[in-house]
Amino acid sequence: MARILIAHRAGNDVETMKRAFAIGVDFAEADLWLFRGRLECRHDKTAGPLPLLWERWSLKPGWWRHRLELSEVVREASGRGRLYLDLKGKDPRLPVAVLSELLRVGVDDVAFSTPNWRYLDEIEAEFPNAILFYTISNAAMLERAQPRLERGDFKALAIHGDVVSKETVAGLREKGVQDITTWGVETEEQAREVFECGVNGLTSQNLALLENLRKEEP
Repeated sequence: MARILIAHRAGNDVETMKRAFAIGVDFAEADLWLFRGRLECRHDKTAGPLPLLWERWSLKPGWWRHRLELSEVVREASGRGRLYLDLKGKDPRLPVAVLSELLRVGVDDVAFSTPNWRYLDEIEAEFPNAILFYTISNAAMLERAQPRLERGDFKALAIHGDVVSKETVAGLREKGVQDITTWGVETEEQAREVFECGVNGLTSQNLALLENLRKEEP
């Protein structure tokens, strides 16, 4: 089974994305938010009405930095590689906005992921060629996914490392899941462990690791 190598957050920065594609990753991940009508690629969250961007350990002024938009990322990725769009937030307008933009620029070779499964259901209905990685972040979500797994709804999953085990992955394969990726893999030891569990893809910020994994393939 072919490996799927995804450069974590690389699509949030054009130069990082270009480096990721140059080493041969399958996808560059971009975190996508709908904010005031714009499709912004960033991992930082907004702070409501305050002009701030924040993550767990950082706080940044939101007015001075360039807000990278999906249209720019698509343009820079064209001819270089494929995008993996991780849909963020709870705005119900996000799927329609994303699909409209991709159709406008004529791009359909894109992967999506999100723990908000309704987003992906909407995208599948309108964009049948999309690759959909339904995100499972913890054991509770895995349990909630069981009815849909029994129906064969999920062809691809992104599962958190805490949920990865040989038994879990084998059970997902039995239910027809074809591609299983995990994220937060930053060392060769971690990569070896998750591949031994049976996943066939990983998401990492370590470009050197991704490059080495690509070179190891026959």
